[in-house]
Amino acid sequence: MLVLIYFLIIIQPYLYIASITIQDPGDIIDTSKDTADNAIKANYNVMPVMYLLSPLQATSFFNGTQSSSWISHQTFSATANDTNVIVVGNGAQLNLSFVNIVKTGYSSNLLQASFFGVNAAINIQNGSRVFFDHLNVTTHNGAANLYSYGNGSYAYVENSFLYSSGPAAHGLYAGGYGTVVGKNIAHYSGGNRCSSFAGDSPAGYVTISDAIAHTDGIGSATFYALGTITATNVIGYAANAPALFSDGRQISVFTNCDLTAGLLAGTVMFSSMIRQQGAMLNITNSRLTALGNTMPGLWFGNVIATVYLYNTIINTASNILVTANYSQVTQDFNYYAGYPDNPNLLPAVVTINVVECALTGQLIAYNGSSINWIMSQYSTWNGNAYSGYGNSYISISLDSTSIWNVTGNTMLQNLTTSNNSLANINSNGYNISYDSNSTMNSWLNQTTVSLTGGGKLMPAIPGQSVITTTQVTTSSAKQQTPSHSISIFSVPKIFILHLFSIKILIFLFFH
Repeated sequence: MLVLIYFLIIIQPYLYIASITIQDPGDIIDTSKDTADNAIKANYNVMPVMYLLSPLQATSFFNGTQSSSWISHQTFSATANDTNVIVVGNGAQLNLSFVNIVKTGYSSNLLQASFFGVNAAINIQNGSRVFFDHLNVTTHNGAANLYSYGNGSYAYVENSFLYSSGPAAHGLYAGGYGTVVGKNIAHYSGGNRCSSFAGDSPAGYVTISDAIAHTDGIGSATFYALGTITATNVIGYAANAPALFSDGRQISVFTNCDLTAGLLAGTVMFSSMIRQQGAMLNITNSRLTALGNTMPGLWFGNVIATVYLYNTIINTASNILVTANYSQVTQDFNYYAGYPDNPNLLPAVVTINVVECALTGQLIAYNGSSINWIMSQYSTWNGNAYSGYGNSYISISLDSTSIWNVTGNTMLQNLTTSNNSLANINSNGYNISYDSNSTMNSWLNQTTVSLTGGGKLMPAIPGQSVITTTQVTTSSAKQQTPSHSISIFSVPKIFILHLFSIKILIFLFFH
């Protein structure tokens, strides 16, 4: 599959549209040879032990604070189970350039692989530092390409190609407060639960720029956040997963990214155990696409989260922008868990700040969840909001520069405005009901008001059976000059590039 990139070039007084094509990493290797390997499911049904059960095994060790090595144009390999190809430990430093690394062999305990990097091709441990360029890392049977573990452990990888088959074989992977930085990375994984760029317990710090990633397995997201994810200029295609899994109080920042998801939602933010507060997602100058007919752009369950969207497009086949629910994701990562799966969940609580965006779709809350939708700085939203099941709460805030085009009859819990103006709500013939008993609606005096577009704002009828519970707040804001940003065309696989810092990704591969 080829990735087509469109961008604008302005040479006064003319405007040009240019394009380049970037190769999909999944086309570089014949993936059909790994069909059986990729059919193996990740098995986490093992006794959880939060310490390394036995010393790491590897074919090559670089160890100790006095160890500093520079190696180029060599090949390293390992074939045994539960064995790393390279371990860099105890403060050692390793530089690799133009090196091939091949790993086969299975992991007998995926929790040991997840928490300590057992069976990964490259394992950086305990304050060690590595600097790699032009690596070609190929793993089979379920082995991560590179794992960085422990405080002070740091891995920098650039101009490299990563390939994996088998379960839980992540690309660039950090856990135990380790750090990994990748630049000009091409990654492909075909197995189950094999994210391209991932953090793990208790936290991993992952920074990715100028990269292209393709995953095909169920549960294999482009990004998995346990810790922090920072991504700039990344094209990601997750055929059977969201672009992002974020579990608990994690932080994810995407800038100039084009992310496509094929299962569950565009992004999925949840807490796998007790509901956590403080999850954050920031998407700037980017595009998020959710391909499935029931997939929302943003999904939240059992979490308290804040989202910032700036000059960003969210495309959904379902016409659902946001879903918040009393729910989480199952260990299989292929469906949402409800009360029968886990009776100890809590509703999602999410605040979404929308700045300089034009968005279309519905906001849906379930089972006591709440969505606070805040629009500012010339944002436009075409949509409506409602409760999918039970009493849920949705607030919508618009500043004086933003517009809400209503696409369905809606019942509001509260409607407040500092200037008592409804001019930026276009009803399109739909009616909006509000709770006349709410003190926040006292300024309406239980009256019916005609809205632009032929609809009406009216008090809800007592006992009226309406499944929508929405709170809308409109407030005036100081007029600001719209920022000048690149236009984004609705074509497949758009990568967003600034007019003043156009970056063309060039991946350098070797045999």
